[in-house]
Order: sequence, then structure tokens, then C-alpha cells
Amino acid sequence: MENKLNILIVGNGKLAHSMLTGLSDNNKAQSWNEYDKTIIEKSIIIHAGSGRQLGECIEYCEKSKSILLELSTGTGIENSTCLCPIVICPNTAIPILKIMQLLREYGKYFSKYKIKIIESHQKTKKTVAGTAIEISKSLGYPVEKIESVRNEEIQKNIIGIPEEHLNLHAYHKIIIEGDGCEIKLETKILGHTSYVSGVEEIIEMLKQKPLLNKIYYITELLSYR
Repeated sequence: MENKLNILIVGNGKLAHSMLTGLSDNNKAQSWNEYDKTIIEKSIIIHAGSGRQLGECIEYCEKSKSILLELSTGTGIENSTCLCPIVICPNTAIPILKIMQLLREYGKYFSKYKIKIIESHQKTKKTVAGTAIEISKSLGYPVEKIESVRNEEIQKNIIGIPEEHLNLHAYHKIIIEGDGCEIKLETKILGHTSYVSGVEEIIEMLKQKPLLNKIYYITELLSYR
């Protein structure tokens, strides 16, 4: 695959804006809304939107032999029949993706224990975080039992989110209890720096890795060295 590809960002939210302004010159991104889509060129299209433009993105990927990197959750893209490579990526912070892969492979060993999953994000987020959903699936934990925290006082005083990051943070806590043991695993991301640097790394990987016209989960493609 060529080392130079268009990087197109779909979405109007904070993460999309962070990628448009934060990716390096080597991977300088363009907004999907501003791109001339009559130009059919192989690209990496990063979807971080609501899903309204998803069909249009897939159609363009099929025509141009492009890769679609899906960052949004709840779009149902995993059930689609695709004629292009689609990479589902519920989180782009590389260390967290590696933890998610460990849970994906070994989470079944904790199925007999008492489990609790808590996630916290900015109060404007109305849905359960995709990362928490993927963790719950790996542990065999009912998605509807995930505790979502959107109260800023709890976030500040109990979880420990600095006030300046209340509008842009991601926190997950997993508690596993059984046989007289308690295991706690916490992840905390403040701002979008780790997400943008993770996207940068993923883009470089996708430039080099030949992909088939099928759906991949990002954890299948990561290097764990």
C-alpha cells in the first residue's frame, strides 16, 4: 500500500476536531465535508460521526478501495456486508487497546466471579462508552449493568478528575471479586492527546498492512511487541 494516502475525517465533534488539528503533517487530515468526493483516490477515512454519513463513506471506500476506520459505536457497522476493509476501533489509546485485547482473550477466566464495571465521561455524553461495552462483552458482564457516571461532583471528588478535564475525559474501572481476592483495574484519559497519537500510530500501521474487504477489530491488527 502507498505510504501517502488521503486522511479524511468524518464528524463534527471534539474528537474529529482534535484529529483535524492534531495529526502530524505526514498524516495531515482533511474534513470529509470539505473534500471533493468526485475525486476517487485511495484514502483512509476515519469515521467519528453520528452515523448519518456512514453509508456515503462506505460507498466511497468501495469505489476508491479505501480503508474505513470506525471510531463511533452503536452504528451497527459490524453487521454490514462490505466491499472494502473496515476496521472497528472503539478506542484509539494504544495502551488501553492492549488491555482490551488481554481481556478479549482471557476475560472468560473471570466469568464465575463478581464483576462491576464503571465508566465516566463528560456530562454531554448520553450513551454508554463503547470501551466499557467491549470490556463487558469480554468479561461476560451484562451491558445494561454498566454504571455510567455523568455527575461532575462525583467525577471531581470521588473519581479524581481535575476540573479542567471534566468536559473531556474517559475513565473506566473494573472490579473483580471472588475467593477472598479483589482485583481493581482503572484507566483514565484526560484530554485527546493519547487518542490523537494513537490514531497516528494506527494510520501508519494501516498504510503498511494489506487488508482484505472484510471487517476487522483493531485489536487483531496491533503489534504487541
